[in-house]
Amino acid sequence: MVTGSKKINFPTPGATKEKEQVVTIDAERMLIHFNQDHPDLAKPAQRITPKIVDHTSQKAKEAGWAGAAVAKDAITGHTSGMLLLRARKTTISVDAVDEHVVSAKPLSGPSE
Repeated sequence: MVTGSKKINFPTPGATKEKEQVVTIDAERMLIHFNQDHPDLAKPAQRITPKIVDHTSQKAKEAGWAGAAVAKDAITGHTSGMLLLRARKTTISVDAVDEHVVSAKPLSGPSE
């Protein structure tokens, strides 16, 4: 586990490859972020608990991720990390727009 006074920043969607819709953060990194955000604990957290999962989910939202999901080890069932989900971008190209676009009608309201 990383120790010392250097703050480890939570990854943001902008710091990862845009084409990757899902990236992971491992359990050790989850513990690092929890422990650095809770320096007054008598003993640093060493196991993934629901409190640490909630903390990591909140950090993911604050960092701009669309969501986060717990990843479990297939054999042991222990939490192996979290999946960070990027918001999907929808791109509309000119050729996808119908040629016959109806112009907006003016709103009718009280006349002056």
